[in-house]
Amino acid sequence: MRMRIRLTLFLFAVFASVTVGLAQKPPPRPKVHSEFSFGSYPSSREANNLMSKEKNRYLLVAFHEGWDFDKVGKELKISDDEVDKLFSDLDTEKLAGENQDNEPRPNIPIIREKDLERIKGSLQKHSEEFAKIVEGNWSQIEAMAASLNGAKGVPKEQLMYEIVVAGILLGGMNDAFFEDKTLIPPGPRRGRGQRYFGWLVEGDPRYAGHIQREEGQSDGNTIVTVGAALPRVRPGLDDIRMNRGMILDEAESRRFRSFVAIFCKDKLLPYFKTNRNDLIKVATQMTASRYSAFAEFLAWYYIQMVNNTVDEIVAAKRMQPPVDQYAYAVKSLQ
Repeated sequence: MRMRIRLTLFLFAVFASVTVGLAQKPPPRPKVHSEFSFGSYPSSREANNLMSKEKNRYLLVAFHEGWDFDKVGKELKISDDEVDKLFSDLDTEKLAGENQDNEPRPNIPIIREKDLERIKGSLQKHSEEFAKIVEGNWSQIEAMAASLNGAKGVPKEQLMYEIVVAGILLGGMNDAFFEDKTLIPPGPRRGRGQRYFGWLVEGDPRYAGHIQREEGQSDGNTIVTVGAALPRVRPGLDDIRMNRGMILDEAESRRFRSFVAIFCKDKLLPYFKTNRNDLIKVATQMTASRYSAFAEFLAWYYIQMVNNTVDEIVAAKRMQPPVDQYAYAVKSLQ
């Protein structure tokens, strides 16, 4: 009798745990929805603002899935005129367009969770290998940082983050890729003459890119900011001076820029050229490969490698990310 009671209680407990597990499992996503995060390389404020609108994200995902204008209107329950207006805004920014058969399609890759699952092993491998290259040359970067008189007083962990993340990984490598032209050439021309690569990623927003870098001009200097988001107000030279940030004069600016350019070209770029065929194979596993170019995939993939590399170095306490943003100034060269 006791055995029967115990067995009954055991089966009840198993049933209850399974029921709870099923109840906690999130409902399946619809084929087309707007829970996607936008990212770009280099960062674009205008595109960020445009893609913050839910209907714009929905439209691009719908085009990715092969929907036409009529189906989008029916599903969103909006008029043909509103669909046309949404498409026109995206077309103006060159984020959507029409193919030769006049069918709408995204002009940026749409990356779904099943894509992320398919390539996660390759991404982890490439990220680890890339991180080892950066960490293997850490003493060389530290020596450069220590030699900058314009950075005296900046905490070391902050300075290393500014130089490694904003200066090298999201700055100098951008120039190295563009100069090389065989991997990630200058991004497509978008609205207002901008050039950038963009993407929409389903699920975890970190996969859209969780580090934002921006640069602008002020008083003959290039002002660089880096952080989890773009600053609401772009800082000027006086703001950096007030916060005792790094400010490099012309001589140090030339030396810093030269170091970054050579480091990227000689130390980091060769990894991508050597592994080009492997990266192309990964790109073909993405559903967006049917309409997007390899460079568009690699721009997104590179940002993921940067994210993972930065996370690893931060975890090792070799540099410290900002609470909001870091900002520094480098003299603009004539």
